[in-house]
Amino acid sequence: MTSVEGAVSKATAPPQLPRRLGTSGLVAHYVTSVMGAGVLLIPSLAWAEAGPLSLVAWALLILYSYPFALIFATLSVRHPTSKGVAQFVEAAFGARAGRVAAVFLLITLLAGNPVLGLAAGRYLLAAVDPTASNRAALLAGAAVIVFCVVLNLCGIKVSTRAQLLVLGAVVLLLVLVICLALPEADYTRLQPFAPHGWSALGSTVLICFFGFIGWENAAPVAEEVRDPARTFPKGILYAVTCVGVLYFAMAFTVSVALPEAPAGQSDLTAFVRLLEVATGSGLQSVGYLVAGILLLLTTNAWCLGTSRVVFALARDGILPTSLSKLSRGLVPTRAVLALLPGYAVSVVLLLVTDSSESTLIKASSATYLLIFLMAFLSAARLLPRGRTARLNLAVITVTVGILPFFGVSVVIALAMLLVSVGAERWLRKRVPHPPRQEY
Repeated sequence: MTSVEGAVSKATAPPQLPRRLGTSGLVAHYVTSVMGAGVLLIPSLAWAEAGPLSLVAWALLILYSYPFALIFATLSVRHPTSKGVAQFVEAAFGARAGRVAAVFLLITLLAGNPVLGLAAGRYLLAAVDPTASNRAALLAGAAVIVFCVVLNLCGIKVSTRAQLLVLGAVVLLLVLVICLALPEADYTRLQPFAPHGWSALGSTVLICFFGFIGWENAAPVAEEVRDPARTFPKGILYAVTCVGVLYFAMAFTVSVALPEAPAGQSDLTAFVRLLEVATGSGLQSVGYLVAGILLLLTTNAWCLGTSRVVFALARDGILPTSLSKLSRGLVPTRAVLALLPGYAVSVVLLLVTDSSESTLIKASSATYLLIFLMAFLSAARLLPRGRTARLNLAVITVTVGILPFFGVSVVIALAMLLVSVGAERWLRKRVPHPPRQEY
């Protein structure tokens, strides 16, 4: 190849993200993608639903989470690109199915991700003004989202380093709270074990399930992971162990040490009340601050993952190709900035209607489950026979079994899927589609 041909080839090659993420960074990204509501809010909600029986729900989902995360990690090793789930679907079912999955994934992420930043803002504002209005909390959440977008403009190395440092401090504090609260425990609260009947286990599993959404967020950063074949298996093992131990420890502590909430007190106060039990003093502002920081980390991780999906879809011609351009520091700056108008739609709708972020949770919860199901069905075609393939079949069975319990959210998810099919058809007819590239 002549030097001229080499220069032309380099100029026309699709942009590639550099591999800068090691094991520690991947673990930080995994853990912060998942951990948030799972340690702050859900344990108390699960306890209210089923009492001590909620511990069984936690144990079942912790066991479920390892094959769940392992399948995503295995697919990411085999298809290490920023398209995430859409790439898995394309490899298994063809280009058109992959494009539909890509549009559906993007709509889901842009509609649902603001929940994390808005909840973080609500907690952080409560540390300063517990009586702030809902709209003030939404504006604080919008500021958190903007902050995370700006942080991601610094690049994945800076972003994950900040994640790792702050996450370490927060986890140490959570462990300290658990250790100080357990001596105040009342173990008679574990009897009767199923005060609302064993039938409450099903609804409790659905509540706890929200604490495990996020394992799939590591797939879009696979293109930036150093030595994926070695890094992903280690990262997933460390991350699942950390999250599982911390989740069950917090759930058990809530079961035996958290006092009942006073009438009319919001769910935001669960971790704050546990902190008061642990320290023997009213540290309400500190509790809100810790909770807000943890959710801010989760928001930052999801901004990172979603920006990589935008970048990959632009590189493939599904979105405007200008969004796939890299800065001099090899950061997909335009894809990161594109999150702001994408997230603004949900935030503005909530501000106009004076609704809380819980509205988005109810509306988008089943869409995430459909995304998981797409990945698992793709894995059924892509993975060779063996232990992981058998685990995948079990995960498919469990996921299909859970789906009907999401009620109206399933209808919304199916409607969004139909919109994605129509949008893919429109894009296919009107947007030039470049030849498929292998990465």
